[in-house]
Parts: sequence; C-alpha cells; structure tokens
Amino acid sequence: MSNRPYYEPKLVSILAPLMYEFIKMLQIKGIHPYHYVTIFKEIDSMHETKELDSPVITRELFLHWKEKFANGNQRTAYEKVMNFRQFSQYICHMGFASFIPLTPKRPKESYIPYIYSHKEIAMIFNTIDSTVLQTRHMTTCLICIPVILRFLYYCGARVGETIAIRNEDINMEQGFVLLKKTKNRQHRLIPLNENMKSILDTYVKYRNRIPIKGIDEPEASFFINYLGKMMSANAVYLHFRRILEKCNITYRGKGQGPRVHDVRHTFAVHSLYHMVKSGLDIYTAWPILSVLLGHHDIYATEHYVRLTLEIYPDLIKETGKNLGDIFPDITNQTNPL
Repeated sequence: MSNRPYYEPKLVSILAPLMYEFIKMLQIKGIHPYHYVTIFKEIDSMHETKELDSPVITRELFLHWKEKFANGNQRTAYEKVMNFRQFSQYICHMGFASFIPLTPKRPKESYIPYIYSHKEIAMIFNTIDSTVLQTRHMTTCLICIPVILRFLYYCGARVGETIAIRNEDINMEQGFVLLKKTKNRQHRLIPLNENMKSILDTYVKYRNRIPIKGIDEPEASFFINYLGKMMSANAVYLHFRRILEKCNITYRGKGQGPRVHDVRHTFAVHSLYHMVKSGLDIYTAWPILSVLLGHHDIYATEHYVRLTLEIYPDLIKETGKNLGDIFPDITNQTNPL
C-alpha cells in the first residue's frame, strides 16, 4: 500500500455505508483508497445524491459528476471514471441495481518515449561507475545511484517506487524485493536473479559502514545519503541528467526527454524483444510484461507492444501472423524510431 497518510473521510449521504465498506475492502487488498476517497467526497456532496431514496448510482448522477472534469486532463478523467465504475460494480455486487458506466476509451500517449539502445545503457552504467565525488557533502547519494539505475533497468520500476523501498522489503534469502509504494497502489513482487542479488548485497555492505545508528533497521530506508536519510527522486533526476551529458546523449528539453523514466520504457521494449526472440509467443509475452510493469490490465501495456514493433520490425517477420492478429494496422513497412 502507498505510504501516503490516510484520513477517513466524513461521508453523510445514503451511499456512505457502502463507500466505507468499499474503502475497507481496498485496504484489505493492500490498495490505498486515496483516489477513491476523493471521488466519494465529490459524490457525497452532490445534490443528486442527497435526493436518492436508495443506495444506488443513477445515470443522471454519473453524468452530472462527470461534467465537473470533462474539460480537464484526459488521463485524469479516464482514471476517475474507471474508479467510479469499480464502485458502481461493487454496489451491484451488494445487491443494488446501480448504473454502471461503459468503460471509457483509454487516452493516447502524448509523450513519445526515448528508448535507450543497449550500447547507451552500457555507457550509462560505465559512466556512473567511474563518477567521483568532486566536493565532499553529506547529502550526496552517489553511493546509491549505480544500484538504483541498474534496478530500474532490471525490472522497470519507477523512481518513486524504488526510493521508497525499506530494508524489510528486501528478502535476499528468498530472492525478491517487495514494492509497496506503487502508482497503482498495489504491492508488486520483484524476483531477483543472482546478479541483481550480488549488486544489492555489495551496496548493503558499503552502506552499513556509514556510522549511523539504525541504518540497518527493518523499517529504515534502503537507499540513503550519507546522513542516513532517504534519498529524494529529484536527486536521482539530477544525477541522471549529468550522466546523460557525460555520455553525449542530447537532452531535448523538459517534457521531451530523454528522462530517467525512459529507463522503464526501455526495460519494457528490451524485455519484450528478448522474450519474443527467445521463442516466446507474443500472446504469452504480453501479459508477462504487463505483470512486471505493475499494470492493471494488459491493455495498459499495448503501447509498449506497438513501440517494440516499431523499433524492431524484424519481429513482425518472425511472428507476423500472431502480431497481425493483434494489431491488423501494423505492416512490415513500420518505420523504426
């Protein structure tokens, strides 16, 4: 579950009991209810809700609620409607005839990810490994950066998910890392191979030499600076920008990349390519990638499948029949990025 603090909302409408029960169900599943609570507060205060005779969502109530953010960010609107839809389904499951809106069309990605080549990834790792601290200051997190970047590329984790890892979330004996503070508010288990375990183990040995009490306590942050404090996402971004400069990888400007988050995109593309080239059917590889990325469903991963085919059109030649069945608009003339 996310580490964001949770405060139980004050809900007074006829829907309130079901809202509270839904929140409890989310918490049992390890899902943080923050975004759902925001929606519940909006619904609870609406005039249409106050006039309800039974705890059901009406079509009119949904449409009026949706109008409030109709002209806002499309992705935010999509997520809100999907969460609203889940609650409506829950009401029906509890025995009440509630209106369930249709699944909205997922908005298209406006940002075109930068996919690092294998050569660029190797260059980035070599550069950070050879980086020396120019001036001594205790807030530096240089000790963490080589490990964090490798972990990001290893499993496609987000920066926020990675820096939120605590010592208790890593089980070296059984070989896994548990990501708790995830975007979709669901825990994600990352299996570790021997190489990644060795990298993490080496980091821990050097980190534990820092003379700070409690540095190895279970609840303590895993990635820290020399003061023993959890490192910030901004520190990762700044270090990564400097690495790109040293690698002569041109930064195209804010919002255009390449960014550290593009390491996640690169993991997705490289992993899918490797799975298919290794003989795994695309129908099998797709859901595996979806689970690794922590997506709600495989449709959230569709963008990466298309992107992989654009960059590696040879995959279409190898398994063109299957890929054509999934994406009939993709031809062998697809241009690589």
